[in-house]
Amino acid sequence: MDLPEQLHHLVSELGDSLVKALSEDDHCRDLAFQIQAKGYGLMLILEASPLSAGPRAAYDPEDAEASLPFSEDDLHLMKSFKIRMD
Repeated sequence: MDLPEQLHHLVSELGDSLVKALSEDDHCRDLAFQIQAKGYGLMLILEASPLSAGPRAAYDPEDAEASLPFSEDDLHLMKSFKIRMD
């Protein structure tokens, strides 16, 4: 799926911010080094896809769990990486 240029830029900027945040976290950095020491590379992939309610659906931060297709585990993981959905 081709993303509109503005959305592509936002997703790219988010990816850069996530990589920076993860690299500044000592535990994440240590885990990445451990994985790389075993001969594996790491890649962060972000995907932007339309929500089921349509691309212009309003985002309500008060109703994040109901309006976004994330499980409790997804939300917990994002919270552990200090990712906020607002």
